[in-house]
Amino acid sequence: MASITLNNLSKHFDKTQVLKNINIEMLEGEFVVLVGPSGCGKSTLLRSIAGLEQISGGDIFIGETKVNELAPKDRDISMVFQSYALYPHMSVERNMGFSLEVQKVPKAQIKKIVSEVAESLGLSQLLDRKPKALSGGQRQRVAMGRAIVRHPKAFLFDEPLSNLDAQLRVQMRLEIKALHQRLKSTIVYVTHDQVEAMTLADRIVVLNAGVIQQVGPPLEIYDRPANLFVAGFMGSPSMNFINTQVIMDRGQLCLQTTSGDKLPLVHQYQNLQVGMHISCGIRPEHVSILDSGFGHLQGRVNALEPTGISEQIYCDYQGENLCIYSMQRSGCKENQAIALQLDVHKLHLFSEQTGLRLQQLPDAIAEYKVVSGE
Repeated sequence: MASITLNNLSKHFDKTQVLKNINIEMLEGEFVVLVGPSGCGKSTLLRSIAGLEQISGGDIFIGETKVNELAPKDRDISMVFQSYALYPHMSVERNMGFSLEVQKVPKAQIKKIVSEVAESLGLSQLLDRKPKALSGGQRQRVAMGRAIVRHPKAFLFDEPLSNLDAQLRVQMRLEIKALHQRLKSTIVYVTHDQVEAMTLADRIVVLNAGVIQQVGPPLEIYDRPANLFVAGFMGSPSMNFINTQVIMDRGQLCLQTTSGDKLPLVHQYQNLQVGMHISCGIRPEHVSILDSGFGHLQGRVNALEPTGISEQIYCDYQGENLCIYSMQRSGCKENQAIALQLDVHKLHLFSEQTGLRLQQLPDAIAEYKVVSGE
């Protein structure tokens, strides 16, 4: 295994720049997930590391070796694609060991290596089968096994679970995570599925329009998104946003919505000034419905999505669709007026002008009075 370092990496297709000054070091043995919407450049970045795309600028290092000019076969990496790309006429055993055959590894050694990898992936009973006799999850395990037998410096996964159904995706996520813990290998994994990113990664790289928006551990990105894009993209259901303005009320700073509702600020923030326009973010799980009384906001239910274990309630506020995520069954009805209480300790403040997160000062102030309901 080896580290992967990208220095000022860029990629153009004709006049379109799809990767812009990518700088990141992926540590030896680290599981790094590249996540972002379709067309953000994450698969192009992965293919550039693999050598399947010729980069337009910058450098790629695998370990201490600069690999810009090396062919894919000389980079000592293995790639698992969205398409399983198995040879239909070969057995599982030959599919897994074919790359070793090409390298003229002795047959007895190939059989031993394939047998060990097959056992670790639960494929020992399937070695004589052809791909057409396998389920989707089994085919994906064969594709993973084919990559593992080579003992590469790094593994590259390009949306490997997108062709599987929901239950199989959960199962394969667990298997990939267990594989990483067992092999301690460097893995770069591309997905548009934020649940995959949150559950698999040591670190997440969030991309948009070819630019890195934020890099960090999953919970850091979820709890402290760097900008409006990351805040809106990471999280399912996604973060709610309310347009507000900073005002002074009874000697304390607070946020006032366009409808005149007021949200107290229980923390101090850098560069926060009266009159600033702020996008106030709040996760759906930090919004609750009051049984009675006056909440921070008054909304009206648009739709309900019960899942059995939880419920998502969508309501209209100021023409915006706010989501409430609850582990309780609310009993709400469509078109019902409801009072919403926000956990003001969990607000995320972003500048409407720059989209950047406002940084909370280290000494939080907890004694602000709750403005709403007085």
